[in-house]
Parts: sequence; C-alpha cells; structure tokens
Amino acid sequence: MQVSLSAVVIISSVMGTLAWLALREHRRQLIRRRLLLDDCSQLFDSHAVTCGGDGFPRLLGSRAGRTVDVRLISDGMTIRRLPQLWLQVTELVPLEGLGGFSILVRPSGYEFFSLTSRFHHVIEVPPSFPREVIIRGEDARSDACFKAVCVPLARILDDACVKEIALTRRGLRIIRQADEGRRGEYLLLRQATFDRDGVSVEMMAHVLRELDALRAAAVVASREPEAA
Repeated sequence: MQVSLSAVVIISSVMGTLAWLALREHRRQLIRRRLLLDDCSQLFDSHAVTCGGDGFPRLLGSRAGRTVDVRLISDGMTIRRLPQLWLQVTELVPLEGLGGFSILVRPSGYEFFSLTSRFHHVIEVPPSFPREVIIRGEDARSDACFKAVCVPLARILDDACVKEIALTRRGLRIIRQADEGRRGEYLLLRQATFDRDGVSVEMMAHVLRELDALRAAAVVASREPEAA
C-alpha cells in the first residue's frame, strides 16, 4: 500500500512535534532538578552546589566545623518497583579506632550506591531492628563498634524511609528516600520523573540530627578500650 506524500508530511510533522515536546520537558526537568537542594542550604554555615550530567545537585557544606556531602541519587534499577530518589548525607569526620560497618534495609541486590556490599564480616541483626536488614562489618572489631551505637541506630531505623546507615573511619552516612517516581511515566516510557519541588528543610534537619546522635555515640565508643 502506497503512502501519499501528504500523509508522510503529516506523520513527520507529528513526530517532530512530539520530539520537540519531549526535549522541552527534559530541559524543564533538568532545571527543576538543579534546585532540589536549594532550601537546605540555609542549614549550613557555608556551601557550594554543583550538578552532574543528570541534572541532580550535589551540595558540599560546612556545619559546626564539619564537612557534609549531600547528594541525590536516582535509582531505577530494582525490578517491579517505581524509581526511587535517594537522599544521601555523608558527614566526613575521622573516627579512628573503630571497626566500620554498614546497615542495608530491604536489600534487593541492585543497590549500586550501597557501602554494605563492600564489607564481608557478618553482624547479627538485633531483635529491635527491622526484619529485612543485613549488617556487614569491616572485621571482627566491627561487632564492638556496632553494639556501642546500637541504640541510636535502632531509633534511626524506626523510620521506614531509611535505606542505609554506614559508620566508617572516614565518617558517617545516612541514605533515605526523598521521592518516588511517577507511575505513568515509568510504566509507559520507563522514565524516572519525580514530583517533589525539593528536599525540605525539615527532612534535611532531621537527617543531620540523626547524624549528630550517631556521631556522639561513636565518639564515646572510640574512647572505650574494649571498642578499640
């Protein structure tokens, strides 16, 4: 069956319009993404924001003399689950004399951002923790360190949005859900589109308070001979 020239022109015009609309929407998303951490900057004494190729911002800030690295991670790897936007907050503070460990909640095996897979010493999960949790340490010293900070860890894990908690000699990290992708765009186009205007000041302040509590417990543990 032959296709008339006019039909070809119409189809080409429609396809071109759709491509232009998709490109415009992509550019709008990139602009929105760059602003996702703007409100949180007020919580830091000083800060600098950079953006990667995916448009998501990274904030490097200073707070009470400590360096904090804040990143947003788009994750669409897990099968049968909507894309997730993870808020990763890392406080870079030396914690010498402690065995590092990491806790991963609801592991799927696709957590490319996780530190837990880098540790191989198995730590038993306490009854007070969520059931779907794995805990891995650097070595046998990690057991004593984990036990010393178990109480603040349990409090943090009461929040179902928390995905990973890590404590190493270089610092502390909490990863939690910041947003979930739209179902329609993901099912039809396999695109990760997030609706929230940004990470709220309240969410960031909450994570920073959790890091404060965890650091305080870790500092006490580092001064105890049995932890060292």
